[in-house]
Amino acid sequence: MRISRPWLQIQRLLKEPAAKVLFVAGFVYLLTFQLCRIHFWRDPHSAFFDIRNVFEWKYSLVREHEANHFISFYSAPSGGDPRAVLSDGAPLMCATLATVKRSKDDYFAAAMGSMLSNLDHRERRALYLSVLFANTDPTQHPSWGQKWLERVVDSVSTYNVSAEEFRYLQKLEEERNFYEKGVYDYIYLLNECLETGAPYILVLEDDVIFADGWLVKTLNGLYTLSHGPTARNGSWIYLRLFFTETSLAWSTSDFWYRNMLLAFGLVTGSGYALLLAVRRYWPSTRGFLNNWTVAAICLVVAPAFTGLVYMIGKYSLFPLQGVVEMNGHGCCTQGLVFPREQVPALVARLQEKKSGQTDSLIEEYAIDSGLTRLALAPQQLQHVGLQSSRDNLEINTQSTWAFWFEENDASELNTEHKRLVAASDDDWHLV
Repeated sequence: MRISRPWLQIQRLLKEPAAKVLFVAGFVYLLTFQLCRIHFWRDPHSAFFDIRNVFEWKYSLVREHEANHFISFYSAPSGGDPRAVLSDGAPLMCATLATVKRSKDDYFAAAMGSMLSNLDHRERRALYLSVLFANTDPTQHPSWGQKWLERVVDSVSTYNVSAEEFRYLQKLEEERNFYEKGVYDYIYLLNECLETGAPYILVLEDDVIFADGWLVKTLNGLYTLSHGPTARNGSWIYLRLFFTETSLAWSTSDFWYRNMLLAFGLVTGSGYALLLAVRRYWPSTRGFLNNWTVAAICLVVAPAFTGLVYMIGKYSLFPLQGVVEMNGHGCCTQGLVFPREQVPALVARLQEKKSGQTDSLIEEYAIDSGLTRLALAPQQLQHVGLQSSRDNLEINTQSTWAFWFEENDASELNTEHKRLVAASDDDWHLV
């Protein structure tokens, strides 16, 4: 049987070192590509991002189950001693939120349950929790009057204002003027927490899920800001407990993104120099590292894998850890911790503006005052409310999502939580 000339040429070509290199490199590249698809599909700025399942609850579902168990226990007639789940009257942090009735899903109970579930008794004593039912008719809210609220929340209230002010709030509610009422509620919450004397004030939204260990990590972060070697006393406006990776893509502020051609050139050039050095000092490699092989490695293989690195996404390559600056990429008001000394001036600014997007008004104030915005990473909250209470579009609420939060391991976080609490025996924040 005669073999055709083209087939002989292909066989001869495949025996060339350069062809072998390209074949092996191609196999490794495809394998790596598939592994990247499996591992990095949650990164919204990765080439491997898969939107089909990214909004499904995973760790949040675990925490919701724990939250429901907590709420059920304290809803029972024989629920536990409320003194075990209330502040000791001298809190280190006042956490507060306004909750309103939603037309469909209600996230409030899960938010409260996940916030309090698994807290060590010292953590709970350090936390004062205040809830404002922000419907002018609070009986509309499904959680109003629930037994568990009386047992686990330090302060449950509705508006304590004059008759004239109350009528004005009713008018804002009827007109669905969320911009003005939202700012009003934020001011109300800040003022309520100021009265507790707590050095830190956490303002939340009612559609979040907390990670196990959130409080000790937050207090540790605050400790580094006030007592650590790089203390920032008086220079920051808030510590963000939630942020979304949608704002953390490659940008021109990143040196290696701004100079991508330089990166490819350095990889190609350094690879070429290395291969020439190997060929020079190890003569036995010359048969394999001929000019075609060097060209294949430097011009095809190295650039392909360099491109793959960029495709993975910035946040997946460089995930944030600890307390970090987030002046330009923060979003929304799901969970902001304010130092007490910054709150009066912020309240004055919000009263002056009166109406608008609360998060934007806070950012404007921070910029005007030269105050740094910080975040605690990884995120300690997930924003689960895809149905907005303020008539926001679902596409906007979906973008307010902590994509990697759902990859948390419940067992690992619980173990870490216990370890951090045990290690805090002698520290100021958990005495």
